[in-house]
Amino acid sequence: MKKISLLLFLFINSLFAEIVWLDEAHVRLNWEEAMQYCKKHNAKLPSKKVFTELWIKNNRASDIEGFNLSVSYWTSDEVKDNKLAAYPFYFMIGRDTWYYKNDRYGVRCIQEK
Repeated sequence: MKKISLLLFLFINSLFAEIVWLDEAHVRLNWEEAMQYCKKHNAKLPSKKVFTELWIKNNRASDIEGFNLSVSYWTSDEVKDNKLAAYPFYFMIGRDTWYYKNDRYGVRCIQEK
């Protein structure tokens, strides 16, 4: 019973976990550099899901405060059948199309409180 209570507590807390967005990296980075950059700042790259939820929460606005609408931002999601590719998220239209990991895009890391 204690295990079930603990699991339920952890699950509920994860649903309401607050995400803190760190400032954008000053330079565009490739995917590996972006992963290391976030790790260095005790953070992680957000998933496609996190970016999409933020975009939807803001009424699909391309001008969400803190994000440059002309920049695609790396997500943590890799392409399953192509380990050389990952997904950036583009706020102008809410798109997440894969690109090669060597390409350089914006980086916004997240920390969970």
